[in-house]
Amino acid sequence: MPKRPEILNQQALEEALRRVGCPDSCIAPTVSNYRLFVPLVLAALGRERVYDIVREARGDLGLGQQNAAWRASIKHIVAWAEAEIDSYKQRRDLETLAEPADDGAGQLKLL
Repeated sequence: MPKRPEILNQQALEEALRRVGCPDSCIAPTVSNYRLFVPLVLAALGRERVYDIVREARGDLGLGQQNAAWRASIKHIVAWAEAEIDSYKQRRDLETLAEPADDGAGQLKLL
């Protein structure tokens, strides 16, 4: 079986981003966005749509027919993604509550 992508290895991700033309100045924000966007997309798609995508890509990727195993994996992957997004929202809300009240005289804040 061919080696699967090294999506959990940050160094490999950074090298892959450089190979596709990402400038060094954009590597850190792109990796940061990747950490949020991957679970966001998986959670938004949901189990059935992720399963459909995997099933449709089976032939192109040369995967065997493993519907039961894929469904089990996808169930856990999407549950992880949903939990990560929920956790992110909770941390964001806590940070917002901990910030001092803005008197309107400060600079614009990027969200």
